Amino acid sequence: MKLLVDHNLSPAIPRSLQHLYPDHTLVALSDKFPRDISDVDWMAELDRDGGWAVVTKDLRIQFRPHERMALDRSKIVFFFLDGAWRKYSVPETAARLIRLVPLIAKQVDIADRGRFDLPINAGSKLRPHRD
Repeated sequence: MKLLVDHNLSPAIPRSLQHLYPDHTLVALSDKFPRDISDVDWMAELDRDGGWAVVTKDLRIQFRPHERMALDRSKIVFFFLDGAWRKYSVPETAARLIRLVPLIAKQVDIADRGRFDLPINAGSKLRPHRD
């Protein structure tokens, strides 16, 4: 699995998780692309490369017309962190994501695109993301 972590999460998270999951590629958006790249441009690049998933807290990405179009056209699996995720510190977010990487990888294996709300607890099921 190739997982990109958006700017709205610390780049320390994918760097740390990479050591725990060496069979996967986990990368911060800022480590893969210039800081000023538009969402539309990085989505297009990931789509061309193929096989990517994204973890983001940016719920607005689905409401901006150009970004929404890029979301709908791309073969990228998006995992949205909303609700209770917003109250967690970087270490707590990383600790919770550690337990969810296998669930994310399983979903990416069965879907080449889609939007899902990532649950707080590893035992919970993924829910399709509501627009």
